[in-house]
Amino acid sequence: PTPPSPSGSFVRALAPCRHAASSSSAAVGRDGAVAGGAAEAAAAAARVQLTKQRLEALLDAEIVHFARALKPHPITLQQILAQDDAEELRGFLLEELPIRWARRMHLIESLPRWSEFPHMRVIRKLYSDAFRWLRMIPPNDPEKFRTTLQTIKRRNSNILMHVVRGTRAMKDTLELSDDVVNDFLDDFLTARIGTDILSSQYLAITRPGGATSVIDPHCDPVAVVKAAASDAARLCEYHYGYAPPIDVIDVGQVRFPFIKQYLNYIMFELLKNSLRAVTERYSAMECEEHPVRVVVCGDEATVVIRISDAGGGIPIRDLSKIWSYLYTTAEPQGEVSDAGDDVDDDGVAPMAGFGCGLPLSRNYVRYVGGRLELNTMPHFGTDAYLYLDRLGSSQEVIDVEPREALPSRGFLL
Repeated sequence: PTPPSPSGSFVRALAPCRHAASSSSAAVGRDGAVAGGAAEAAAAAARVQLTKQRLEALLDAEIVHFARALKPHPITLQQILAQDDAEELRGFLLEELPIRWARRMHLIESLPRWSEFPHMRVIRKLYSDAFRWLRMIPPNDPEKFRTTLQTIKRRNSNILMHVVRGTRAMKDTLELSDDVVNDFLDDFLTARIGTDILSSQYLAITRPGGATSVIDPHCDPVAVVKAAASDAARLCEYHYGYAPPIDVIDVGQVRFPFIKQYLNYIMFELLKNSLRAVTERYSAMECEEHPVRVVVCGDEATVVIRISDAGGGIPIRDLSKIWSYLYTTAEPQGEVSDAGDDVDDDGVAPMAGFGCGLPLSRNYVRYVGGRLELNTMPHFGTDAYLYLDRLGSSQEVIDVEPREALPSRGFLL
C-alpha cells in the first residue's frame, strides 16, 4: 500500500492533540474539534485551502513544536500487555508516535554538521516521512493506520546500521570524542526501543489469528536461555570447529512478563562472548573441562541471570571500554542489526566484530528498568549479571534530550 503523501491543495484539520486528514482534504474546526457527521455543515464553513508548500511548512513547524514542547508518555510492560483494545491503542499511537519521532529528529539535529553525512540524512528523512504519513491519517481509518505502520516499520528496519555507520563517520571526520558518540547512540537507540514495542503491540493485536501481544506474560527465562545457548553453540562450532558445553541451572522456575525476542538477543550476545573467550583460550579437549555456566533465579520482584566463563577475563584497564559502540577486540565484519540476525557472506552470523552487542544489550535492559553488569577476574574469567524487573512495572526510559545545548541565533536578548 502507498502511504499517504501530500499533493495539490489540502484542507487541514487542526485539533489540540491530533490532526485528522485525508490525502486530498480535511477539516479545520474553529473550536479545535475534528469535523464530521452532524457537524459537517458547520465545519465546511470553517475550512481553508492549503497548497502543498504551505502544508509542508506546517508539518515542519509541527515537528519543531512536537520535539520541543511535547513530552512522550512513559509506559510499563504491564501497561502495554494490558492494551488489547485496538481502537484505544490506535488513538494513543496517533498522538504518541509523532512526538517520539520528532524528538528523535531533534536529537539528530543536535549533532554538529549532521546534514553533511549521508547516513544521518537518511535517518532524518525516514523519521520525517513517518511523522508526515501518520499525521495525515484520519483517526477513524484503522486499515490505513495499520498498513502505514507496517510500511514505516519496514522502511525503518535498517536504522541501526545507518546510525552506527553515520556516527562513526562523524567521529572520524569531525574528531568527535568517544563520549559524545556513545552518549548520542545510547540516547537514540534506547528511545527507539519503545517506539518499536508500541508499534509491534498494535500490529500483534490486530493480526488475525496471531499473538495477542508482543509481550509474553509468562516468559520462561530458562527456555529462552537454552534456545540462545543452542544457537550460540552452533555458531561457535561453525567458526571454530568446537564449542565448550553450556550448563543451565534453573533455581525456582521463575516466570515474568517480558519480550522474548529481546531477552533472546541479550542472552545470545552474552553467551557468544563467553563461548568465544573460552574457545580461543583452550583446545577442543580442554574446553570440555571449562563449561560456560548460566544460573537463572529470582525473588518476588527481580529475575537474575548470571553467565560465568573461564575464558581469561577482561583486562581491568579495558573494562570500561566494553560498553562503547566504538570498541571491539575482534576484526570488524558483517553488518549490524538489533534483536535479529547478523550474517556474513555465507549467511552465517560472525562470532564478534560489530562492537554493538554489549552496549545494545544494555540498552534493552535499561529500557525495562533492569541492569547489566560485568565483573572480570583477569587471567581467569568473566561473570555477567542480568537483573530484570519481574513485575513489569518499571517505566520505560524515553525522556532524552540532546546532551549539548543547541546554538543560539542571537536575536533573543
